[in-house]
Amino acid sequence: MYCVAGGLWMPEANAVALLRRDIDRRPQRIKAVLKSAGIRKEFLEGVPDNDAKVVEKFVAQSSQGALKTKPKGFDADHKEIDLLRLKNFTLTRKLGDRDVLGHQGLARISELIATLVPFITYLNSVVMPDGEDEDEVDDDEEDGSVEVDG
Repeated sequence: MYCVAGGLWMPEANAVALLRRDIDRRPQRIKAVLKSAGIRKEFLEGVPDNDAKVVEKFVAQSSQGALKTKPKGFDADHKEIDLLRLKNFTLTRKLGDRDVLGHQGLARISELIATLVPFITYLNSVVMPDGEDEDEVDDDEEDGSVEVDG
């Protein structure tokens, strides 16, 4: 069994705090990335383009080590409590021998890695923004948008 995965696995507390703050303030950013057609198809088992279904599938994948109760500073009835409880933010696609071995294996893995780019870009923009990215984040905050390919 093989897999292609990306995200933040067991990040430091500061990174988790930054992600929780972003989810609290602008939940549409992570949801827009997770709702992209490529991520839904390849990493979320083809769930429909629906916030609740996408979040449910993502939370199930990233739930190892998640809090059982609310994180400090957040209400238990927060609209995004399922995302806020997470400590890991990862997407994983399991692959069989047929997907990896043979003449199409490298192309398939490359395709999956390319599909992860918007997710990794989102995470990086939150936990380690560049000076340039901070301006983009401020612009996104004003209109609530986030760019997502595929």
